[in-house]
Amino acid sequence: MDFSKWAIVGFKDDTGIGRMAQDIQKVLGIGYHLVAPSERMETKPLHTEREFLMSKDTEKISLLNFMEGLKGIICLERLHWNADLIPLAKDLGLKIVCVPMWEWFRGTDESWKDADLFVCPNKKAKEVLNTYGFYNAVQLSWPLDLDQLPERKVNGPARIFIHNAGLVDNDDRKETRSVIKAFSRVREPGLRLILRIQKQAYLEIDDHRIDLRIENLKDPAKLYREGDVSIQPSSMEGLGFMVLEPVCCGLPVITTDAAPMNEYVCQPEMRAKSRILRKKSFAYRSAKISHALLHPPSIKSLVSKIEWCAKNDLDEISSSNRHLGITEYNRGKLISSWSKTLAQLG
Repeated sequence: MDFSKWAIVGFKDDTGIGRMAQDIQKVLGIGYHLVAPSERMETKPLHTEREFLMSKDTEKISLLNFMEGLKGIICLERLHWNADLIPLAKDLGLKIVCVPMWEWFRGTDESWKDADLFVCPNKKAKEVLNTYGFYNAVQLSWPLDLDQLPERKVNGPARIFIHNAGLVDNDDRKETRSVIKAFSRVREPGLRLILRIQKQAYLEIDDHRIDLRIENLKDPAKLYREGDVSIQPSSMEGLGFMVLEPVCCGLPVITTDAAPMNEYVCQPEMRAKSRILRKKSFAYRSAKISHALLHPPSIKSLVSKIEWCAKNDLDEISSSNRHLGITEYNRGKLISSWSKTLAQLG
């Protein structure tokens, strides 16, 4: 299938949505990008005639002219990025595909019916859509740009741990504070934690073994070139780059034993138990999305997982993770599965 006449719809920035837009363009060869103004970071410069910024002042005729000749659009997280986008797509006869983030999917909204197809990046997303009666949903592996990630081979017990927090939001979905608390309770002096965040955030750190780095890396590969184990015990993920990417690199990954995080991490010894009590997320509170509940990890369980990694040979886990990456996320397989699925739309 030729994706050069398709457009991706979403941010062009360093957020998760921005990364998704970048990856799918490179891996599948998506030809165009309908850019939504960034909400949390700066929008990157638009360089080519194949990119179009949909600002609130965008003239309908300009958007129409850009979309003419397209075969379809793939909307990330939401459909109505712009008031004229979906109506114009329908008028032009374009196929409308949406990649939903389950934690923001309020299934009672009539607007979701505008999608011809939902492509779910994990089992959790598909299950949520099905509960709302959306059966035009399929699960496909996300077109992860494996070429930009380093290949890692970890042998022996872990000495250096990493945690990539990205932007620490109000919910602290990446559970950065839980990581700090758990690591500080591990009484092994020879261990070290590299903690990366993209912007300044209030974090209480009273452990000389924790190396806090505040920077927005241009090259995502640098997130995974250091360390023996990645600690990513998220309490909620839509796609979950910070869990999936280190797994595909070959790094052992500690995460929370809740979906969709545990869909990527196969080893029970790397899954921290979640607490009994769930928490209402920002999506629950602000948009009344009843299923958007946080699954915080148990600090005690998280401590035990870190200690286990510091005492055991991680060679087998590292090899298994890298094998999953190169088999499930190789470019040829991704192009084939996406092509076959979207070709059925006609």
